[in-house]
Amino acid sequence: MDGFCLAKKIAFLFLFFFAGISVAQNVDIKVLKQGAGEPVHKRQLVRVHYTGWLIDSTKFDSSRDRGEPLEFVLGADQVIKGWDIGIEGMKPGEIRRLKIPSVLAYGNNAVGPIPANSDLLFEVELISAQKSLEPDTLLNPTALKWKTLRPGIEIFDEKEGTGKELWTGVELTFHYTGWLLNGHKFGSSKDMGKPAKTVLGTGKLVRGLEIGLESLKQGGVRWLRLSPSMAYGPAAMSNIPANSTLIFRIQADLVEVDNEFAASMDFFPNVSSIKWVDGQEGLKYFVEKTGSGKAVKSGEVVKVHYTGWLSDGTKFDSSRERGEPLTLELGAGRVIRGWDLGLVGMKRGEKRLLLIPPSLGYGSRGGGPIPPDATLIFAVEMM
Repeated sequence: MDGFCLAKKIAFLFLFFFAGISVAQNVDIKVLKQGAGEPVHKRQLVRVHYTGWLIDSTKFDSSRDRGEPLEFVLGADQVIKGWDIGIEGMKPGEIRRLKIPSVLAYGNNAVGPIPANSDLLFEVELISAQKSLEPDTLLNPTALKWKTLRPGIEIFDEKEGTGKELWTGVELTFHYTGWLLNGHKFGSSKDMGKPAKTVLGTGKLVRGLEIGLESLKQGGVRWLRLSPSMAYGPAAMSNIPANSTLIFRIQADLVEVDNEFAASMDFFPNVSSIKWVDGQEGLKYFVEKTGSGKAVKSGEVVKVHYTGWLSDGTKFDSSRERGEPLTLELGAGRVIRGWDLGLVGMKRGEKRLLLIPPSLGYGSRGGGPIPPDATLIFAVEMM
């Protein structure tokens, strides 16, 4: 879902599991140090330190050298099969030596410094383990009292929250589970063993979630049913067919306001409520924040931060996410016509919203992620 891709990224590429490897041999396990507490099992989020060697004692990686333990969900195919087998049953503080045959490692794949068909040796220490989370159950969608928020977005509040309210620019820590209409689960933070985080309005979620989660309060649980146009549309994702209606259960664990961060970001505006000013050639603009000093003129070199959206709220570019403002010469024809017209007259520190018709944007040809005949919306700040 990223759109809604919320899985924890494993830092060390070599430990990813290659699908299709036969599980025909066992892992040789030797306990070097006993641990204490409950043994770990599948679906628990674990943190380990490890060092890996080839059979000839060549070390190919170590979390200890980086000073950062590795975190993953046991039994979720996030690491090689030999690890899922060899680590299960360990207790916190326990250290094991694992000898893993190639069929439970990378098989006939050569990965970085690991040759194909390599048996591997690991020394693994279990640092900690979290209890597995109770999975969400899909309720009968026809039995829920859905409320239509807007076309394509329906919500049902299973539980009303009592904490801070969520709105654009606010950080949300949450658990989620997503299903197709046929009941197939395509993703869940609970299966990953930890909640997800996002800032609402930054475009990290599908459009239906960005809109549908507004007003949810900390501690609340909300169900959302999203039409394809508010989810992934005609694009097929790994576990989501094209043109799928999606159902989500969202549990808002923590809602936090970071005013400094919010001030440094651009968020998709409520276009219909803005009092646009008519500019030249069909351009419309709105001064969101006034600036100071001398107004810029055509022919001058300026530096700006910007974010661009399609009219449906889809973000297609942002200098803020790259952390590098754009430098350009106004009126030189090196940007779209809407920019050459819309930036003239701005002052340092000023922030404008630009509503640019297709004739002043990319016209009937489109460009990259911008479809033909697209109306564009930009937030531009003069630096």
